[in-house]
Amino acid sequence: MRRSLLSAILIAAIFCTLLPGPTLHAQEPPPSVYTFQECETVEEAKLRDELNGITQFVFAAEQNKLDIAAMVDLAWFEQNVDAVVDAQVDAAVDRVRNEEDYWSRFLSGWSAEKAEELTTKVANYAFGSDAFRQEIDGLSASIADELAREVGAMTARSASSALLCVQEFIGDTFSETMIAVFQEDIEQKVTDADVGQDSETDFTVILDTRTKSLAGVGVIIASQIAKSLAKKVAQRVAGKVAGRILGKAATSIIPLAGWIIGGGLIIWDMIEAGEGSLPQIRESLKGAEVKAAIRAQVAEVVETELGVEMPELARSVSNDIYAAWLDFRTKFSRVLDLAEANPRFQTLLDNTTADQVQKLASLVAVADAQLSPEQIDEEINSGTFERIFYLPDLSFEILRTTGDPQTVIAWANLAGESIAGVAETELYKIATPEDFADRQALEAVLALGDGAAIRSLMEINQLEREILLGLPAEQLRDAVTTFSPDDLRWLASYITQMAPQESNRLVSQLLREPALMSKLKFEDIRKALVESDNVDETLAFLSEQAEAASNPVETMTGVIEDTQRVMGGEVPWQLFWRKYATRQNAIYLGIGLLLLFLLWRLFFRRSPGVNVTVNIPDNRDKR
Repeated sequence: MRRSLLSAILIAAIFCTLLPGPTLHAQEPPPSVYTFQECETVEEAKLRDELNGITQFVFAAEQNKLDIAAMVDLAWFEQNVDAVVDAQVDAAVDRVRNEEDYWSRFLSGWSAEKAEELTTKVANYAFGSDAFRQEIDGLSASIADELAREVGAMTARSASSALLCVQEFIGDTFSETMIAVFQEDIEQKVTDADVGQDSETDFTVILDTRTKSLAGVGVIIASQIAKSLAKKVAQRVAGKVAGRILGKAATSIIPLAGWIIGGGLIIWDMIEAGEGSLPQIRESLKGAEVKAAIRAQVAEVVETELGVEMPELARSVSNDIYAAWLDFRTKFSRVLDLAEANPRFQTLLDNTTADQVQKLASLVAVADAQLSPEQIDEEINSGTFERIFYLPDLSFEILRTTGDPQTVIAWANLAGESIAGVAETELYKIATPEDFADRQALEAVLALGDGAAIRSLMEINQLEREILLGLPAEQLRDAVTTFSPDDLRWLASYITQMAPQESNRLVSQLLREPALMSKLKFEDIRKALVESDNVDETLAFLSEQAEAASNPVETMTGVIEDTQRVMGGEVPWQLFWRKYATRQNAIYLGIGLLLLFLLWRLFFRRSPGVNVTVNIPDNRDKR
């Protein structure tokens, strides 16, 4: 059995607090005493009944310790109910005196039957008055408050015991790790529900002083559950007091009719026969015996009603704890099932901290979505599942997308902790581990940090990519976000044939003037630029900024100047051609040729009907 020392201590402590005094030193507990060892071996299907058995036992044991009579006496004297009883009896006697004639009063001093009639009448007036009813209501409320505290502590003990049973069951059936997870899950539910925050009763004080052996999370949880149940039950019990007491005051709690007539009464009546039995009735109803009888009736009602409510309350507590278990069971169903069915998975779970169980559940959910149960068992038994579990959480997305645990392992072998970046940038969707020479090359790509930039870079081949990765990080990032994959291929072809300083200047110029790239995507230009003695001058020659002009005249001036530079050998003629072989210049050239043709047609064409004769002298005769 896997039992932590803390659980053993808590179980023993609770067991001791729940045992009745005489049983504490018995060699063998009576059959009614619950032992927590049963929670370890209980079948899951019978767990609910087991929890109900615990809560019923705890409530029964705790109820026997309640001193209801003392609770009623305390509330009675704190509210000074005696004074109210005395006042209402006086008022009732006066009322009966006014209602009965002289002979009726006189007869009550000699007739037991008449004395009983007046006694009942006075009692009904006194104990049926609005003032007495209000006092009983106030007494009931006061008892309810105290009863809520008592039942609250009782509920806390019961709930704590049930929780410990669930924990023992979880630890033995599944894993010790899940005990802590269960506690955290319950605490979170209590926090989210904000249970009992508006309650006037604070059970933490009671729990600290009366259930010290239940220290820990179980007490905190149980006290919150108690707040939602105890006061409701206490008010329902105390609310029945007034009806029960007021309905039977004259017949049950006023034992006067049989002894109110006697020698003393006859002597008294001879002195003042007009009062009859009323003075004796007044004295008797205000006496300690009657008040004690009323308190005894109140205590009896509370105890009787509490006995009726306790089993249901105990079942409510066990149902709440069982519902918490069902929620937990649903939340971690596959984790718990695998732990129960696969020893290697259970070992993995045992070695997992509570705060990692949700991560484990997430991985199980991904595996369930992508793999068959047989494949999951195979990956667990081979150790692959455990290897993936200890990777960063984001790496689970690779398994979710590819459905192949070995792909995840391959990326992990290459990337190490950087596999989180592989998943975050979705690099695994467009590349394989074989696309990288080593981890350093991978990390250089991931350093771009932008998924779109990485995808652009990965569209070129590995050799071209490695060439570009030699650029400074900031320059590389700007380049892959500025240029297309085709542009990047051309850029790599330049860089590989240029000195580092020159290639850096080339990249800087292209980043300042991206449109210049279109002029460089020709083999003759690449050859000319690579072989140029002055890269800056060559780039300046090709630059749109050098070419730009505000009107055709300036453009023609630039053409003339550049022509002179070509003729002077300063730049290759290929650069001249690529620079001016643009659509705009073609338009300018076409317009110029059209103007020349029109001028020629206008001024230099031959006139119609004119014959021109050319005489060539004959020099042969002169020889």
